[in-house]
Amino acid sequence: MKGVILVVLIAAAALLAYNYVHTGKLTLVPSSLSKAEQQLQRLEQRLDSARRQFHAAGRAAGVAGVDTSADAEAARREVERVEADLKALREQIEEADKLKAEELMDEIQEFKKELR
Repeated sequence: MKGVILVVLIAAAALLAYNYVHTGKLTLVPSSLSKAEQQLQRLEQRLDSARRQFHAAGRAAGVAGVDTSADAEAARREVERVEADLKALREQIEEADKLKAEELMDEIQEFKKELR
């Protein structure tokens, strides 16, 4: 009996983790996202990836003294592409998703200030 309960708890924890990674919400049953929400989520993931790449380049340059300007420049270009894609997407999305798009644009602008 304890084994069955343990398997159920592990399965529920795995499902929670899977849903959190894919939707950003802790739920057992994932809600279906609209196409615009999915696109916004992908843009947010790309921004986070560029942010991590930029910070990793800064750490590598500080610790090892290695020239990581190419990595930092690649991160900056990716942020520019995300911003352009977001501007194009904002023209197509509904009012309900515009708030999320504005929040993402604010994050982009904050990160661009950090790049300078």
